[in-house]
Amino acid sequence: MIREISSPRRTIGRPRLLTREMVLDAAIEIGMTAISMKRLAEHLGVGTATLYQYVGSRDELLRLAAARQVSSLEMAGTDDLHWSKYIVAFARAIQAQLVEHPQIIVQFIDAGLGPEVELEVAERFLHGMVSRGFDAKEALDIQSHVGALAIAGAVAICRERASRARGRSSASRIQASLAHYGADELPLIREQVENYLADAEMILDRLIAPVIERIARQRGEELPGD
Repeated sequence: MIREISSPRRTIGRPRLLTREMVLDAAIEIGMTAISMKRLAEHLGVGTATLYQYVGSRDELLRLAAARQVSSLEMAGTDDLHWSKYIVAFARAIQAQLVEHPQIIVQFIDAGLGPEVELEVAERFLHGMVSRGFDAKEALDIQSHVGALAIAGAVAICRERASRARGRSSASRIQASLAHYGADELPLIREQVENYLADAEMILDRLIAPVIERIARQRGEELPGD
């Protein structure tokens, strides 16, 4: 009896045409606040089921996309900056990412980014500061301040832009609210109303300047001019 020799089984089906990086890039391009698995699949020209070969859920997609953005802070041209200007550049880079992708703020609040991302960002800042003569403990203390101020600045900008999208600036809303109070009410706020209504785009620079000045005093240094 002649035994038939079977040929190796071939895998049937289309090969994967995507990578996880391509999926995340597409999600970032669409915008994380408006993303859905269906919309992402249509954007990539694949079936929704295909996406689940790369990410397990929309929540995982948002987490990975947000982490990718935070980890890729744009810090080109900062190698030769004085430490004071490096701090500002780092804070602005974080703020810019958060303003461009507000969903990252939500992910951060919800602990959705994961500690790995926070550790990588902190390590990057610490390395930059240690190379400029700070010890790691000093750099970590500064990083805590800088990160908090960058988040605060991003929230202020996002809030202002959302307010303007609804047809009224934050300043006009505050002024309208003050009009509901008597002339002798909220006297301290009225006295400081111009500072209270400071341009949201400039809040980060205004908040970070005293931090830098304090550090310079502690180090007995003069800050470089602009």
